[in-house]
Amino acid sequence: QAKVELRDKTVFSGVIQEVIVEKTTAPLDEARLETLDLRALSSTIVHAPRRVSRADVTESHSMDGITGANFVLRTEEGDVLLPAGEIRSLSIKEMKTTLTHSVKTTKRSKRLTFKVAGGGQRQNLTIMYFRPGYRWIPTYRIDLRQKGDKKIAGVTLQAELLNEAEDIQDAPIDIVVGVPNFRFRDTPSPLVLESTLRNALAEAAPQLSQQFANNGTQNSIMMANFDNRRGGFAGAAVEAVTDINLPGELTSGAAQDLFVYSLPKISLAKGQRAALTIFNAECPYKDVYTWETHVKRHDNETAPGGDAMKSPLAIVRNEVWHQIELLNNTNLPWTTGAALVMQGNQPLAQELLTYTSSKNIVRVPLTISVDSRGTLSEHETGRELKSLTWDNHAYAKITKEAKLLLVNNKTEEMDVEITFHTAGKATVASLDGKISVDAFNAADWVQYNGHPAVNNSSTVTWRLKVKPGEKVEPTVAYLYYIRHL
Repeated sequence: QAKVELRDKTVFSGVIQEVIVEKTTAPLDEARLETLDLRALSSTIVHAPRRVSRADVTESHSMDGITGANFVLRTEEGDVLLPAGEIRSLSIKEMKTTLTHSVKTTKRSKRLTFKVAGGGQRQNLTIMYFRPGYRWIPTYRIDLRQKGDKKIAGVTLQAELLNEAEDIQDAPIDIVVGVPNFRFRDTPSPLVLESTLRNALAEAAPQLSQQFANNGTQNSIMMANFDNRRGGFAGAAVEAVTDINLPGELTSGAAQDLFVYSLPKISLAKGQRAALTIFNAECPYKDVYTWETHVKRHDNETAPGGDAMKSPLAIVRNEVWHQIELLNNTNLPWTTGAALVMQGNQPLAQELLTYTSSKNIVRVPLTISVDSRGTLSEHETGRELKSLTWDNHAYAKITKEAKLLLVNNKTEEMDVEITFHTAGKATVASLDGKISVDAFNAADWVQYNGHPAVNNSSTVTWRLKVKPGEKVEPTVAYLYYIRHL
């Protein structure tokens, strides 16, 4: 039942029988082209597809509606046709004030079409693409313990997975130990571009493109180098290799120079993290104490008092490091990762365990040994002016001897490795020191004005066993050249 008041204050009461309407369709926006996000598409595997085609993407939106200017009101006197524009007020009990519109969307999606042999049958299609955002971080826990007279380290590798890309739904994951090389990972496939891809090589490697244009060639090998200054590899005979039996849901295998751990199926949403234990192993270890010294030369040592022109406040830090030397007696490589070293419930150190292949040895630094002290002194044993002429410059030959003193104040025997670096050429080392002579190294000098061809760089290494309360005094003789000022 409705009560209608017109602009001239005429009032009608009755029931609305019909609204005379006209259906309309209005576009919401203009048709536009959308790009399908398949830039990372790299390859497909489906029985060698015979033809691949591509379709464009367009999308349009329209909304259906109704319009009306007149309606019929049934009164006691009869039906009255009323124009909507003349209505001043309309009263209806429990009036419905909502109107449902329908929106019609027409969309054409970009797609790849694969035509294969045996059309009409269900085929398996695998799409592979490269993208950043998935990472794994290896972390180790090393538990030191004693088994009888043997020192054993329990080594646990855990993979910490970080998903910063897109959701993973019940998918297996392979994590790689090594340095994967995908040179064109950032170059899109021509199948997914709006225009033909041109000069793919120039986009991926402009310098190589220019070299090929000049008929030049170049081969390069990219390698991962680790700083082993405080923990290098050492050769050792391995009597037996312990096979690690991975859990049933984990497998492993080698692919050329890469080692792959195949993890079970997991679901990991974007932004989530997960931790998964890869293996547990027991490996032998031993304690090693390393002392590394580097004596730098001054280029003004031929000047009066040149060698003595050092600040009396200069302090030489001769730190002896306590390290553990782990033997990888497993059949799996250890990748580079952070390592937490424990002894019982006591944390000892947190350091870096560098990449270690099976049957090799790696060192992990623990802390500075406070119960052992090293001191270094050197004195000149000879000086010969104008001993050498090079590039019209005269050089003086300086011969020196360095004496290293290491005292063991511990209550147990120490396995010590002493390393001495200096400019020049080492000639004689006591206590069976191993001498290594290399080319000139600028790091050996505070200031150098001579020619690099004149001087060498030397390293001397001693491996000694020092009993409790005992001291060792290795010496080394060496020579170098200083240009006359």
